[in-house]
Amino acid sequence: MKVVIIGAGPVGCYAGYLFAKSGYEVSIYENHPQIGLPIQCTGILTSDFDQLGFPLDYFLVNTIKRIEVCSPHEKLLINQKNYIVSRPNFDNFFADMARKAGANIFLSRNFISKEGDVLIIKNAQNKNEIKVTADIVIAADGPLSPTAKAYGFYHPERENYLGVQAIVKGKFESDLIQTHFGRDICPGLFAWVVPESSTAARVGLGAKKGSRKYFEKFIKEHNFKIKEMQAGTIPLFHPQQKLQKDNCYVLGDAAGFVKATTLGGLIPGLRQAEILVDSLANKKNYLRELKPLVRRLKLHLFIRKMFDKFTDGDFDQFVKYANQLKVKKVLEKYTREDPLQILIKTVLKEPRFLRFIKYLF
Repeated sequence: MKVVIIGAGPVGCYAGYLFAKSGYEVSIYENHPQIGLPIQCTGILTSDFDQLGFPLDYFLVNTIKRIEVCSPHEKLLINQKNYIVSRPNFDNFFADMARKAGANIFLSRNFISKEGDVLIIKNAQNKNEIKVTADIVIAADGPLSPTAKAYGFYHPERENYLGVQAIVKGKFESDLIQTHFGRDICPGLFAWVVPESSTAARVGLGAKKGSRKYFEKFIKEHNFKIKEMQAGTIPLFHPQQKLQKDNCYVLGDAAGFVKATTLGGLIPGLRQAEILVDSLANKKNYLRELKPLVRRLKLHLFIRKMFDKFTDGDFDQFVKYANQLKVKKVLEKYTREDPLQILIKTVLKEPRFLRFIKYLF
């Protein structure tokens, strides 16, 4: 059985690896000339990545031990392990896995359109077009997914953030991530300072509009020295996004499979790829198998909608509640991949969190 995957990011290549390992004939088409470039992601993994069983040596840049949450007038410090990875190395790790399992990867190949069951792919170098057919088509081509649009199931109400980030010089605590919340800092999300080392960090923020303005203001206020600029579109999870139509399945950022609270999508996308391939290879109901992951993403969206209406005073009060030892223990025990446990157990420890539910109505 032939599988065609559009997009050679880590989720597309991991799906390609899993399909090839299961005996499928796999071809992966990537529109960029190099895998992993341009960089459009901060590259943070929670410690849940350990459960996937991959070696970290090839792509690990730094290990984080602490996260500091900064509201306009309050700070919260929690102990939690995270990994900072090189996205080019991370992406190529999964591409190499796919190749070794038997998948073919074609670079500089743009998906152009679909004519019936035929996919039109253009070679960006010589402009030649080829026609490709497949038993299974995987749209793993990013948040604006031309493939999902061509198949007619890209949800028209989906929203995206524009993330702006830079590698900056400075002095940093190498094991500490900082997140900065506030209406004047980054309305609708937050700014981040993610150290690669004690002298370099990935600094950025994301917003639905005005990203560059808020980014430049944040950089100036902290006197960071920019070495390299990066930017990218980040999807917001939409619960009505269709995930399958005919023989096409949509994965990762193309499916909007990101945590709406943080816009992190690497682990949800990799999990989704595992569920998809297992379901197709073993004749399981894919959408049913996917429900636990979808429920988590819906809960992240629920929390995001609440945060979107916070005032600076709300952020300060939220951080004050979270700064109690009994709440911090919960936040240190569970990662961002498990929002249900965090939500339930923090509310049980501090019922005053319920005051923020008013923002859902």
